[in-house]
Order: sequence, then C-alpha cells, then structure tokens
Amino acid sequence: MVTMKNLVILYYILMTAMFVSCKEKQTLKIAGSETMNAMMTYLGSEYEKNNSNIVVKVEGGGSESGIDRLRKAEIDIAVASRDLNAMEFEDLRKTGNLDKIVIAYDGVAIVVNPSNKVTKLHLVQVSDIFSGKIKNWKELGGDDLPIQVITRNDKSGTQDYFENHILKQKDLGQSEFEKNKSNNFSPDAKVVKDNVEMAKLIQSNPAGIGYMGMGSAVIDHKDKLKTVLYAKKDTEPYVAPSISNVYDRKYKMARQLFAIYKTDQGDKIDAFISYLTGEEGQTAVRRSGYLRASLPEVDVTSPKSTEQK
Repeated sequence: MVTMKNLVILYYILMTAMFVSCKEKQTLKIAGSETMNAMMTYLGSEYEKNNSNIVVKVEGGGSESGIDRLRKAEIDIAVASRDLNAMEFEDLRKTGNLDKIVIAYDGVAIVVNPSNKVTKLHLVQVSDIFSGKIKNWKELGGDDLPIQVITRNDKSGTQDYFENHILKQKDLGQSEFEKNKSNNFSPDAKVVKDNVEMAKLIQSNPAGIGYMGMGSAVIDHKDKLKTVLYAKKDTEPYVAPSISNVYDRKYKMARQLFAIYKTDQGDKIDAFISYLTGEEGQTAVRRSGYLRASLPEVDVTSPKSTEQK
C-alpha cells in the first residue's frame, strides 16, 4: 500500500535525480598550438568518458595566441609547441601563480605534394629552400618547377621553432646560427594560418613545400601529403619522421610540447593536469600519434604489463 509519506519520499528522490542530471557541466577551455590540436581534442574526449561533469573545449590559433588568451584569463590551459620566452613568462606571472609541464614530444616534418620526386633533404637544403636561395625543384633532382614555399604565421610555435632551428641553422651549432641568423623566409612565401590550410595548398600544388608537426603530417594529413626523409648533415643517415625515430633520437627535427596554466584556478584544472601527466593520459598521448613525455609505468608483478613503445 502506497502511503502519502512514501509518495513524498519518492517525489524528493525524483526531484533530486532530476536536479543532478540537469546540473550544468563545467567547461575546461584549452587553446593554442595547431600542432597539438588533434592530440588535445583526443585527450579531452578520453577524459570526458570518465568525468561526465566536464566538457573539454579545444581550440587552435597558434601557440602565441593560446599564451595571450591565458594571460587574459579567456582559457584555462594554453598549449604550446615551444617554450615561453622571458617576456611571456613575466607577463603571465603577473596574473597569478604559473606552471608549465611537458606533456609530449613531437617531430617537425617537411611535407611536399605526393607527386614530388624529391624524397630526402638535409638541413642546409631546407634552409636554402625556405629562404629562397634554392628556387627550382630541378636543383634538388626533382622536376623543372619553381618551388612554392608555404609557411605558418608568426603566432605558430612550429614556425618559431622552424625559423630559428632550421632556417637560421641553430641546429648546426651556435657558430652557424650566428652566420645565418639574418636568414628570413622567402618574400615569395605563402603564409597560412593553420595546418589544414597548408595541407590543402600543398595537395593542390605539385611545387609546394611546407612544414608541420609530425602528428599532423603522418596522421591528420597522411593522404594529402608526402613527408620527406631528413638529416641534419648530408653525411648523416636520412630518417623518416615517426614516433619510434623521435624516441630513439634518430630523427633530429623534434621538440617538446607544453601545457601552461595557473596553479590557483581550482580542482577542475588540477584534475586534468594530473590526467595528462599520469599513466592514463600519457598512454592516450601515445595512441594519438605523439611521443609520451614520461616513461611508461611498469607493474613489477607482471612481465607482460609494460607498454610497447
């Protein structure tokens, strides 16, 4: 027999359940590096599976844009494919306690149209191409086509890395960097805002050449582009951009990927950072096509428990 008391209890149970189910979810806002966009989108979706009260919103815009938006408190976490410079660090420190972590490693891939006959390039050749000193693919054993250089805008962390380490030849040592630090991108270079635009241009132009994060090149745009084997010097082995080659330090064009955040913004951010640096998050980094920042945890009780790199 249903009594009035039971009905009242049932009513309150139903109302409580409705309140909990309709409770507004928290949004975690992340923005920055285009290189890291696909990885962070994947990590966010994996995190949401076990955290139903969180919606992870990921946007690109470039590393500099993400850092600037963090300074303005428009986002919770900035992701960057380069480290903070001194001015950025001080500006961010003024707005609250700051921390940054390395969450992954990524190679930078040189990408061309799939029809391009050129299969390998060394650093000086790449520098000469992007500065405009080498102007035709026939100079490199390719077809008689004027090279179309395509580069990212100055908000890109990949652009910053590429400009200093490759174009200005910093990876060949400080003496070479001093000799070549006046190198600039070719005045005929086409500047694009993101990897999607770069991939479309190169796919439609047999003479095009550009660069992007390895994850974007070999996962997101693998059907549109060809990656070129790369060596720092012509006397060294030419190596393909891949996770295993970055991990083994064979592929020489690689860098750290950062998450930057304020440490006093609450449990929502702390929990996500713990996920990124923990085994679950780092395993997801590996699955998304990037090299994890930490070694896998090993269960010493089971010889079969180690993660294959």
